[in-house]
Amino acid sequence: MIDFISIEKSKIREYASFYGEDQIGCEANFVTAYLWNREYNIRVAVVDDTLIKAYFRDDGRLWGYCFPRGKNVRGALDAIFSDARENDREPYFGYMSRYERDELERLCPGRFLFEPSTTTRDYIYLTENLAELPGKKYHAKRNHISKFYRSFPDSRVEPITPKNSSDALAVVRLWCRENGIDCREHAEYAVISEALDNLELFEMRGMILYSDSEPIAMTLGSEISRLCFDVNFEKALKDHDGSYAVINNEFAKTLTGYKYLNREEDLGLEGLRKSKLSYHPEIIYERFDGIPK
Repeated sequence: MIDFISIEKSKIREYASFYGEDQIGCEANFVTAYLWNREYNIRVAVVDDTLIKAYFRDDGRLWGYCFPRGKNVRGALDAIFSDARENDREPYFGYMSRYERDELERLCPGRFLFEPSTTTRDYIYLTENLAELPGKKYHAKRNHISKFYRSFPDSRVEPITPKNSSDALAVVRLWCRENGIDCREHAEYAVISEALDNLELFEMRGMILYSDSEPIAMTLGSEISRLCFDVNFEKALKDHDGSYAVINNEFAKTLTGYKYLNREEDLGLEGLRKSKLSYHPEIIYERFDGIPK
């Protein structure tokens, strides 16, 4: 039986190292995995220098395995199959990238049916495109940003630091109020609060947009690899039209050391999907579920 444990804050970088330095998908971001652990009950185990991640239900039952990463993937798969048999369950795999799907099929030919997941695809952009908004396809975005600065000339942006992180959290509280959400019961509010409390430990980067010295938008993210940065959170207030476009663009300008920005999934929400597509992703990073035949 595999001895799964909760993700340890002190081992986030160690877990991520199993994925290598060229990753662009959120499966390799253990800052995100740690922050959302209470909501999704993610646990990990290391078997023969190979990391196995799994999702558990609220009652403690395992929901599904992730594709293992490390030196002995085949051995880890054998351990997963043994673990599933011992616990009288099927070895279901979830949240797999195309690469992981292909590897599972190569190592276990004909054993799984693969279904695409339309709600967990990552939208990945060239950082320079989001920073520069070049050409005709970004014309509307440039106009939206110009209109914002005309409407709110006394606006500025600041990087999030421990000294102003309370302003970032204030934006989230106001966003919750605008949307009729009790922030005390809102899982994302608690996650963002913990992220801001551990800003330096998690090596997160973020930005606050101010208008008339009041915080009106925030964004916060973490590194996936040297190639890609993950924009984990982004909130803006409705009465400042264009603030989402501005915070997106200004934050991208500070991240040009990364080739890609991963702006995560659309959660199956049509409005969010349209918004993400309007920025012209370079890659729509597909996900698959592996179902035993």
